[in-house]
Parts: sequence; structure tokens; C-alpha cells
Amino acid sequence: MGYLGDFISLGVIALLGAISPGPDFIVLTQSSLQHGKKAGIWTALGISIGCLVHISYCILGIGVIVAESVLLFSILKYLGAAYLIYLGIKALFSSSSTLATRSIAQNHTPLSAFSAFKKGLLVNLLNPKVTLFILSIFTQVIDPNTPRPIQALMGLEFGAICFAWFSILATLLTHPLLRQKLYAIQHIIEKILGGFLILLGLKVATYH
Repeated sequence: MGYLGDFISLGVIALLGAISPGPDFIVLTQSSLQHGKKAGIWTALGISIGCLVHISYCILGIGVIVAESVLLFSILKYLGAAYLIYLGIKALFSSSSTLATRSIAQNHTPLSAFSAFKKGLLVNLLNPKVTLFILSIFTQVIDPNTPRPIQALMGLEFGAICFAWFSILATLLTHPLLRQKLYAIQHIIEKILGGFLILLGLKVATYH
């Protein structure tokens, strides 16, 4: 019971962090609308595993090294920016005729589970803001004297909440009623999401 307050606080922070619009949110939305519910859920799993990786090295203390090393942080920042811009350009210049064909074929094209998982994983891992966000939680919100097994459980809680939220989002976005309403403007939505990914990539590249 001594750590119940910490678990509750972490749960609220994790949910607020997941809900906040950012690269994870946009990529999950893009995967779900473009490739369907299954791809969206695999993308959600990739995002969640990425969070667990961040949490693992923060618990081990490596996160402090990354945050304080200009070189390591810059490498992470520019790789993340490049990947977001790549995804944005790919979506922005996707063929309208391809999108139309996709809509006819149940509004999505096949995407392997591994590809969807990798997409979510890389977007999360290469986002320096996630590194700093999780690091701040495990250095300021969580008592550093908390036993490692308890910290590990807190990390699993964080990852589970992220997965639950993004899975719910993928399910909602691919609901037949919503997809029917989005049918006529799906190509516009994908262009907008692509533009946002490019802007986020540029923002990450200039992040200090």
C-alpha cells in the first residue's frame, strides 16, 4: 500500500502523456486510417515497447547520460527528425489514385504486423521528448530509493496504459461508422497528417 499513491500518480501522468498530440498520436492515426485496425494495434504495441525501452534505461541510469550528452542527444534528435520527415513526405506525396483504390478495397491496404510494429517503435524510440519526459518522471516523480522491482512494475504500468489508450484510439478510428464518414476526405486527412509529421520532424530537429 505504501506505493499506491505513486502508482496512481504515474497512471494519471502516463495517460495524459499518451493523450497529448504528438508523433505517436499522428503515426497511430495514420496507420489506422491507412491500413486498418490490426495495423493500428501493432503500431500501438510498437509505441508501448518503445516506452518500456526508455523506462528501462532511465531506471538503469543511462537516461541521464543520454540527456546530458550533447552528442548522444543530438544523434537521437536528428535521427528522429529525419524519420518523421521521411514518413511525412511519404504520406504527403502518396498517389491519389492509390488512395481511391485503397478506399474501395475496404479503406485499407495490407501492412505486415512487423512493419506496423517497427513504425510505432522507431517513432517512439527516436523522439528525444519522450526520453526527457520519462526521465523526468523517474527522477522527480518516483522516489529514487524505490526498489527496482517496484520501479519495473511502474514501468509496466506506464507501457500498459500507453498500449490501452492507443489500441482504443485505433479501434475508434477504424469503426465502420467513422470510416464511412471519413471515406470522402481520407486522402485529405492523410495529406494533413503527412504535413504535421514534417512539421514535427522540423520541430524535433530544432529542439534543445
